[in-house]
Amino acid sequence: LLEITMKNINFGIDLGTTNSGIAKYENGKVTIYKNPVGFKDTIPSVVSFRKGRIQIGDKAREHVISNSNNVFSSFKRKMGSDENYFVEDIDKSITPIELSSMILKELAGFAQGENPKSAVITIPASFDTIQTNATKKAGYRSGFEEVVLLQEPIAACLAYSNIQNLEISEEKKWLVYDFGGGTFDVALVKIDERELKVIDHKGNNFLGGVDLDTLFVEKIICPKIEANSSVENIWNKLASQENSLYKKLYFELLFKDEEAKKRTLLIDVPTLL
Repeated sequence: LLEITMKNINFGIDLGTTNSGIAKYENGKVTIYKNPVGFKDTIPSVVSFRKGRIQIGDKAREHVISNSNNVFSSFKRKMGSDENYFVEDIDKSITPIELSSMILKELAGFAQGENPKSAVITIPASFDTIQTNATKKAGYRSGFEEVVLLQEPIAACLAYSNIQNLEISEEKKWLVYDFGGGTFDVALVKIDERELKVIDHKGNNFLGGVDLDTLFVEKIICPKIEANSSVENIWNKLASQENSLYKKLYFELLFKDEEAKKRTLLIDVPTLL
């Protein structure tokens, strides 16, 4: 199945809630294109507007504290909805589709000199027709002439079976867990020598890394601050963003919480392996 698909389209994109990446399949191998900023495998799915300039990824994320009204993230959760985001810098509203297309266009630029015109973009198994069509529209808007969507559990199964060089000769059922930046999903996948198919799935679209960051600030950091200061109900003040000071503090705490989480994973994961 992978061989057949990739003869036609050999660029694959993971358009994630918090991070996104692009890879190419060629001669039986997958090459992940590095983010030119920091040479990481992914870029933050963040877009910022500043003085008429649009920035994507790490540079955009750096502005979340100082320019929060013009920095946007987690818009994948709103794909297919009627919700728009008002951008103060350009004095207009922008849709999740437009923001997603900016991420996709940025990723396509990583393949320098290749100018990919077709791509496979992964989507959650829980995406309905409206969300699916919105993702396709974002792909076309970003400049791709052909867009094929692939459910994330299927992509995970393909990646695993190819890395392990598995030969599937009889029907199997795999349980695929996806704990991402925006969602926690589980899918039951039927696999045989002819096809891969999601036969059932369940998940929470608002239980991901972003939500854990928010809970950590609310349940751990805010009580610590209150215990060492005279300020009360800090979380309520942060969540309501009742003034610019608390709004800035809210985004600064979330930013530092995510950075601390990344450092912890970098330290602990190798020891577990």
